[in-house]
Amino acid sequence: MGRPKRNLDPSGMYHIIARGNNKLPIFHCVEDYRMYLFILLQAKFAYGFSMYHYVLMPNHVHLLMQPRREKFSACMHKIQTNYAKYFCKKYNFVGHVWQDRFKSLSIETNAYLLACGNYIEMNPVRAGLGTRPEEWAWSSCKFYVFGEKNKLISCNPLYETFAKEESERRLLYSQQLSKTRS
Repeated sequence: MGRPKRNLDPSGMYHIIARGNNKLPIFHCVEDYRMYLFILLQAKFAYGFSMYHYVLMPNHVHLLMQPRREKFSACMHKIQTNYAKYFCKKYNFVGHVWQDRFKSLSIETNAYLLACGNYIEMNPVRAGLGTRPEEWAWSSCKFYVFGEKNKLISCNPLYETFAKEESERRLLYSQQLSKTRS
């Protein structure tokens, strides 16, 4: 019996989680992280989604996305398949790279949208990969805290409401993350 079709609303926002098979690492070096980000960027241009937050961890990824178009499952399938092909070829790996299908948790409220973005960007701190989220190179955090350019990121719509001035928004966002650390 086939799996049930996943219906993702193009106007909705989703917290996407994909984990390496058996919780094994899916990123072994800088080149691997860069390849996944490149594949995401290609998919963004091809499928037109908005990416608000992301973090690439050694054995899983968190993405906060808004589909914008139908066939978002096909988009995620393409992303995961392209990375799996790269991974298998590079490491002469045989078997499943990803554990199960990706999870998609619907973001229903503004409060959850903010909390989810913070959760995603705090992941490296909780995993002991740094003491501050902006230390982790493979996340959207530097976009919000330092204003670092990132073609993959579409600004979280709630971030704009923090303050009128960009520098004040960055400070308030950074303070919000600090509260999450406490």
